[in-house]
Amino acid sequence: MHRYVFCLLALAACASAADIQGTVTDPTGAAIPAAEVVAIGRVGVIARTTTGFDGSFKLRIAEPAEARLVATAPGFETRTAPAETGVEIQLAIAPQVDSVRVVGSTIDAPLSEQGSSASIVPREEIAQRNEPMAQDLLRYLPGIALTQAGHRGAASGLFIRGGDSDFNLVQIDGVVVNAFGGAFDLAHIPADRLERIEVIRGPQSAVHGSYANSGVINLVTRQPGEGPAFEALAEGGSWHGRRLALGGSAMLAGFGLSGWASRLEGDGPVENSDYLNQGVTLSAGRNFARQSLNLHGNFLSNEVGAPGPYGSDPAGLFPGPDLVSRNRNNFSNYLARYHADLSPRVRQELSGGFFLNNSYYLSPFGDSSNQDLRGQAEARTLVSVTRGYTTSFGLAWSREREINTWITDDNFHNFPLIRNQEGIYWENRFELGGRLFWNAGLRAELIHTGRMPGSMFSGRPEIAAHTLTKVNPKLAASFVARPGTRLFASFGTGIRPPSGFEIAFTDNPALRPERTTSFDAGIEQRMLSNRLSLGATYFYNRFSDLIVSLGGSQAQLSSWTSDNLSNSRASGIEFTGRLQASREFSLSGHYTWLRTEILSLDGSVNLAPEYFHVGQRLLRRPEHSGAAVASWSRGRVSSNLTAFVRGTVLDVEPNFGASAGLFENPGFVNLGFNLNIRLASGVTAYGHLRNALNRRYEEVYGYPAPPLNFVAGMKFTLPRGR
Repeated sequence: MHRYVFCLLALAACASAADIQGTVTDPTGAAIPAAEVVAIGRVGVIARTTTGFDGSFKLRIAEPAEARLVATAPGFETRTAPAETGVEIQLAIAPQVDSVRVVGSTIDAPLSEQGSSASIVPREEIAQRNEPMAQDLLRYLPGIALTQAGHRGAASGLFIRGGDSDFNLVQIDGVVVNAFGGAFDLAHIPADRLERIEVIRGPQSAVHGSYANSGVINLVTRQPGEGPAFEALAEGGSWHGRRLALGGSAMLAGFGLSGWASRLEGDGPVENSDYLNQGVTLSAGRNFARQSLNLHGNFLSNEVGAPGPYGSDPAGLFPGPDLVSRNRNNFSNYLARYHADLSPRVRQELSGGFFLNNSYYLSPFGDSSNQDLRGQAEARTLVSVTRGYTTSFGLAWSREREINTWITDDNFHNFPLIRNQEGIYWENRFELGGRLFWNAGLRAELIHTGRMPGSMFSGRPEIAAHTLTKVNPKLAASFVARPGTRLFASFGTGIRPPSGFEIAFTDNPALRPERTTSFDAGIEQRMLSNRLSLGATYFYNRFSDLIVSLGGSQAQLSSWTSDNLSNSRASGIEFTGRLQASREFSLSGHYTWLRTEILSLDGSVNLAPEYFHVGQRLLRRPEHSGAAVASWSRGRVSSNLTAFVRGTVLDVEPNFGASAGLFENPGFVNLGFNLNIRLASGVTAYGHLRNALNRRYEEVYGYPAPPLNFVAGMKFTLPRGR
């Protein structure tokens, strides 16, 4: 068997390849630079590139007769063309942002043909908006509520469709970067090194395994280009803010290479709110015949002051600014991915990676540290059974380990928490008549948790190693009812295994993963000669098996100090709109209405977790939220006018949490203005005014958001026509 596979791989390496050249233009014949052109075969993407400043592209692919080209660009329709040299692909103006390879499926397909609710932030928008961090772009996507505890670099929480902030699977170039238990702080991911951001709303554990309870956020770093290129950025602004970024790409010995480095620092609005973020990203890739190899590495280091709450103080408990506490963090992730097309109808994919996060917290009450280490590997086979049916099946393995200052044994010695997971999955994709596209998949997750010694400090007895199995299904469909009208729907489940603290500070030997069951359905309608897109999506999420600590009258519900007894739900509607009036002007926006509710604990009639009551709203989930972005460009000038709005939310007393009381955190409006002026070929000056109305508001109660602030900078690009 091994000899047979080796021979197939050798044949794949020796297969002939052809150079495909062409151009991508708009309806007037003008070039579209930075358009994505993908060669896609029966089993997925074969090769990809982006067009140059003159709209030209070049791809080297094996067996062009079995492939087709798919061209996409923000503000243009997706167009398919034969893989022929000299092809000109003309894209009509349309209100969409599309991509062929999106994390909503294990099988490559354009986002416009998937039934999942998803959004993409493309490279063009990232570059034009001049936002320093990825989370600054996520705020403007539907179904998302993002909360940051005050100044730049402070801890951020992201809630998708009412789910908890640790219900989101986060990937960087396909590497899962969630901490043990699902938490991830999005405050520290620079935007300048990203190729695009993908967000899939709704549980995705059938595709990605654990932690994909409410959705998936995939951060794709800059990819190597066809020719040499260089970019640099220098910026300064309020509170002595400084940002530097530079990078480039080139071809060397047939390999595409890219590297990007950045540094962001500033003093912050109050004492001990300074921030430093710096890091580097490296990528290498090569396509040869019917094989490809891609390598990615990413390292980040940051340090931020933690002054504590300095805003609203409803209970009069504010002790004064904390001038000692600080967070330090070193974060890295690495990936190797290989695929070989054994035939035009069979592909084998292999990938492996790891993630390491070292965090340190300096405090007047004693310093502490936490280390998360995760390794992952996956083998996947894709088979094109017929032109309209593709199947994907595979095995995924991961091992996560956490060591924390506060997780100790009877002798107060630290020990590693270890959890291994194996996923076995099968997904099927069907296409009928070019109008109906649907996916059906299933994944079984085997979760092995290692032995834990007892601890008198936490009241934990010795807990033996144990294994449990969870099965997650997913169904998704997209149907073009008529030209300009698309219907879509999906159903799925998600799981989140317990965090380190949840299993270290309990006497329960069998805590189960928390679970989400979700359904959504929507419609997208095009009008005004395909220049305007309006959409509406209804969603319903049921959160069950939530872990809760038990005491008082709740103690009768379980023999353990904590158990999987809590429940809640969230439902709502996302309204979206995008107008692409011309190539120069676009307007996009969304409004999300969200209703959340705490339900009774299992085994009770009207009992809720401590400090809460049945029927109460979930914390920090706004009933009303929305955002809008207007973009305009002409000649040497481009600009953006942005706004995001959030209604009142339920929050906790900022010093001692829910035990000191629950309070209403008022809503707010934030406006921003961004301007780019091309001074010369390859040289652009920009200015960005944030919180232009100078509104005082708090995303997290007690932690004021930055007031009116401004940055200005210069960008340099080579070749100058890019």
